[in-house]
Amino acid sequence: MSITAQGLVARIDRLPPSRFHFQVLIVAGLSLFFDTLDTAVTGFAFAAFRTEWNLGPLALGVTSAIGLSGYLLGSVLVGFVADRFGRKAVMTWSLGLYSLFSASRALSGGIEVFCLLNFFTWIFVGMESCVVPPYLAELWPSRLRGRFNGWMMSFFAIGIALSPVWALLLIPTVGWRWTLALTFPFALLIGLMRTFLPESPRWLVSQGRTEEAERIVASIEAHVTRSNGGVLPPIVPIAAPIATRPVSRREIIAPAILPVTIMLWLVWFTEYGVLYTFQSVLPTLLAMDGFSIVRSTQFTVVIFSGFIPGYIGAGYFLDLVGRKYWLMICFAGIGISSTLFGLANTPMTIMACAWFTAFFLGNGSTCIYTYTPELYPTEIRTTAMGMASAWGRVGGILLLLAFGIFAVLHGRLALFLVSDGLLIASIIVVALVGPNTKGKTLEATSAARDVPAPANAVEAPAE
Repeated sequence: MSITAQGLVARIDRLPPSRFHFQVLIVAGLSLFFDTLDTAVTGFAFAAFRTEWNLGPLALGVTSAIGLSGYLLGSVLVGFVADRFGRKAVMTWSLGLYSLFSASRALSGGIEVFCLLNFFTWIFVGMESCVVPPYLAELWPSRLRGRFNGWMMSFFAIGIALSPVWALLLIPTVGWRWTLALTFPFALLIGLMRTFLPESPRWLVSQGRTEEAERIVASIEAHVTRSNGGVLPPIVPIAAPIATRPVSRREIIAPAILPVTIMLWLVWFTEYGVLYTFQSVLPTLLAMDGFSIVRSTQFTVVIFSGFIPGYIGAGYFLDLVGRKYWLMICFAGIGISSTLFGLANTPMTIMACAWFTAFFLGNGSTCIYTYTPELYPTEIRTTAMGMASAWGRVGGILLLLAFGIFAVLHGRLALFLVSDGLLIASIIVVALVGPNTKGKTLEATSAARDVPAPANAVEAPAE
C-alpha cells in the first residue's frame, strides 16, 4: 500500500462516530429494509398462491428456489461490476431496477409469469445486498465496525419484523398484488437518495484515483468536525507498511486463502440456507399445522420480532467477543432452537422456540456480513462477498427444495435435522480455519495480504 493510501486509511480509521456516518448508514441501509420486506412478504403471498393457483408445498418450494437462483446470479455478477465500476453506481442502479421488477410481479396472471419476474427481481436484490456491506465497511472505523454492522443489519431486522404486519394489514384487504406493488415508490425514492452518497475512498485508491479519494476523505473529515463541534482525534499511523500490487480475482481461491474461502462459503451456505427456508416457509408450516392464514400471520409477527434483537445485539457482541467465536455460538443456538421448534406441539412452545431460532439467525447474519468483507482486499472485496453470498443462495435453493420433500413426507422436524448437520460442520470448520479479526483494520485482516505476489507482478512505487 502506498504512503498516501496508508495515510488515507489512518484518517478514516481515527474518525469518531458522527452524523455523517449515520446519514450514510440510513440512506444505504434503508434498501436492505425493502429487500427483506419484499422477501418476507413474498413468503406470505405464497400462502395466498396455495388457494388462488392451487399450489402445493413442492410447487411453492420450487417457486422460491427459482427466485433465489436469481439472487445467486446477482450475487455473482455484483462483484465483477462493483469492483470495476465502483460501489456507488451499482448501489444506485440495482435498487432502481429491483423496484421496477418487484412492482411488475403484481401484474402476474399465473405462477409461470410470477416466477420469471421474481427471478429478475431477485437478481437485483442479490446485487443490492452484496454491495452495501462492503461499501459501508470501507467507510467505517475498524474499532466500531462490528457495532455499526449491527446497526446496518437492524434494517434487515425491521423489514423482517414489519413484513407480517404489512401482510396482515394489506393482503386480506387489497390482496397480495397491491401488497407487493406498494413497496415500489419507497424503494425508488431511496435509490434516488443514493446519488448523493460519496464513492468509497478505498475503492478509488485501488483504482489509482488517489486525488478523488483525498477530496472525499477531506470532505468526510469536514462533515465530522462540524457535526461533532470539535477537533478530530490524532491520526494513528498504520502499524506496518503493506505493498500495493495487482490483486487478481483468482486469489480468492489461491492455496494460501482457499481454506478461509471454503470456510466462508460453508457458513454462508448454512446460514442463508436455514434463514431463507425458515423465513419463506414459516407461514406455510404453521398453516400445515392447522392454523388459519390470519392466525399463522399473527404468530409470525411474534416470531419474527426475534430478528430485531438478534441483528442489532450481535454488533455489540462482535466487538466484545470477536467474529469467529460469536459465529460459532450463534450456529449452536440456531441448531438447538430450530430442533426444539421441530419438536414443539403447542402454540406457546412453537412461538418460543421459533422466536429463539429467529434471534440466533439474526445474530448469524450480522456475523457473516461483518466477517466476510474483512477477509479480502479492496480490489476483490465485493467479488469475494458476492461469491460467498451466492453460496448462501445455493443453500437457500437446496433447503427450499428439501422443504418440498421433507415437509410432505416426514414433517417439519426432518427438515431441521438436515440443517443441524450443516450447522455442526460449520462450527467445526470455523473453529479450525477462521481467523480472528477483532479490532483490526480492513487492510490488516485481508486474507490476500499473506499471498506471495506472482512472479510477474510489479510493486507500486511508494509515494
